[in-house]
Amino acid sequence: MKKRVCLLGGGSFGTAVARVVASNLTTHLDTFHPELQLWLRRQELADQINTTNENGQYLPGASIPSNVVANTDLKRVLEGADVIVVGVPHQYISESMISSIQKHCNQDAKTIHVISLAKGIYLDGEGKSSCLTRVSERLHESLNNTPPSSKRPRVDDDDDDNNKSSATSAPAASPGQQRPRFVISVLMGANVYDQMGRDEFAEATLGCPTMDPIVYNVFNDDDRFNVTMTSDVTGVEFCAVLKNVVALGVGFAVGRELGSNTKAAIIRRGLKETMKFAKTFGENVSDDTFFESAGIADLMTTCFSGRGQRLAAAF
Repeated sequence: MKKRVCLLGGGSFGTAVARVVASNLTTHLDTFHPELQLWLRRQELADQINTTNENGQYLPGASIPSNVVANTDLKRVLEGADVIVVGVPHQYISESMISSIQKHCNQDAKTIHVISLAKGIYLDGEGKSSCLTRVSERLHESLNNTPPSSKRPRVDDDDDDNNKSSATSAPAASPGQQRPRFVISVLMGANVYDQMGRDEFAEATLGCPTMDPIVYNVFNDDDRFNVTMTSDVTGVEFCAVLKNVVALGVGFAVGRELGSNTKAAIIRRGLKETMKFAKTFGENVSDDTFFESAGIADLMTTCFSGRGQRLAAAF
């Protein structure tokens, strides 16, 4: 049975990734159904993509393959999906979206792959009992109806037992009903969306706990979007979040008209702090991850041309 792939979110980066994924589906017809279902909130934007093969609001000028079908009906988009790419910002991953994924994905599959493009860290709990939760952890807990990991480091390193995760979850399966297992991966890297829209070469890092080649083939395109896969989901995700903090520092330096010496120092120290933070609040983080696209490459791109850097410079 050929695997169905869908993508939730038609913003700038979601559309850029959809272009790559749609092309790969037709390249690997032995594995995938050729149609990519793309979920958007606005009907007029879905109509525009389906009639003109372009997302004029978020990625103007970039042609979208004809096998992309945009739809505002989340149930329809998720129907029978084996691979689900979550391209909406983390604050829009709602309880209803989690429930829809559980109910409408391929119920006959043993494993459903969910790949997050979202960047963010949740602070769960309060005070000494608070802990940090990555987006992929929240997705894993919500989709699989599992409690938060007891091994998750707390912000204060206190052993207080009062911490509770605010992860949303849909009702448990009925007796006798076997739900698919959701495997959560992340895709991060130095991926400026408008450059991707022009098919300029880019790299990305795929953090996949099972190292499944199916997930790799959804994204990798040797000619324009070269993907490196690692099992270090934690390291990939922390790099993607923390580079924005470093970029703000570089932006402040730009705003004060400081030179390359200062900016280089901020980037160097920022990378070291990122490594320390990831290893403090994550498990089994690999040093190699910091030198992949999601690490040093994304850090450099964001510090040189990212939105956060520009805003900090203007501030």
